[in-house]
Amino acid sequence: MTLRLLVSYHYHRNTDLAALVAELGGDVDLFADSGAYSAATTGATIRLADYAAWLRHWAPLWTVQAGLDVIGDHEATAANTARLHDAGLPVLPTFHLGSPWTVLEELCATHPYVALGGVALHAAGAAKQRPLMAWLVRCFRTAAEHGTRFHGFGLTSAQIIKNLPFYSIDSSSYMFGTRWGLAYLWNAPAWRMESVLFRNPTEVRPHAALFRRHGLDPARVIDPAFMRPGTDHVAADRTDVCAAGARAYAFMEQSLARRHQVAPPPLPRGDDPGTKVYLALGGASDSDRAPLRLLAADPAPAHT
Repeated sequence: MTLRLLVSYHYHRNTDLAALVAELGGDVDLFADSGAYSAATTGATIRLADYAAWLRHWAPLWTVQAGLDVIGDHEATAANTARLHDAGLPVLPTFHLGSPWTVLEELCATHPYVALGGVALHAAGAAKQRPLMAWLVRCFRTAAEHGTRFHGFGLTSAQIIKNLPFYSIDSSSYMFGTRWGLAYLWNAPAWRMESVLFRNPTEVRPHAALFRRHGLDPARVIDPAFMRPGTDHVAADRTDVCAAGARAYAFMEQSLARRHQVAPPPLPRGDDPGTKVYLALGGASDSDRAPLRLLAADPAPAHT
């Protein structure tokens, strides 16, 4: 099973990515991102020259390379994209929610593959999703005139991606269930990502088959000691919950690829049809990698 990972310069500027790929079995589809949003929220600065050097150093590993965004400034974002292109780096340009439509029209006329950004915070809740869907539909209508494919940054709302044929999307949500006591499980017939409270038998038992398919024993999950701080197995429990979430997004990809079959744009590596789902790898700690090692070593069967 191919692992699809989005790694950002902000978190992984010092990571040995070749060692990471080898550690995960070699079959890894890597999407490079600057991490500009994460940097902006922490007050960090990303220098264009440093980002360019990082992209160039690991160039043989990338399937996709994103540009360096300037949050809220489409002109500066475009200037960074142009400078990276001039430096011989085929970075993916990004169109942000709130930018002028003329920007998207020009991007789609000149690029076969464009990212849509600034949408993740608008993808939760019906009230936010309605205007977001209208914006996205207009994006896809513009793209259709040119045959352009889209990547959706942080966009894995099931109902949105079910109805819109993105070529690729990414999500870090597979890591978040441990914060809230939840397991994320992809329910393919219902086209829904189930978020199930573990340690709660009334929540877990109706989804027992889904837990097993995602590599979790439901009897273990309802144990009051499961992922309890202070227990000697809390780290292993946390790893297994995150690995189940990673499997859920791999299963989501299977559902989306069968539904959409988006033809690939020209890329340096790989020609997989879409929709492809990348897992955003946050930090560089071993605990962040452990669920991915587990998934690579023991992938669950296809989710039919």
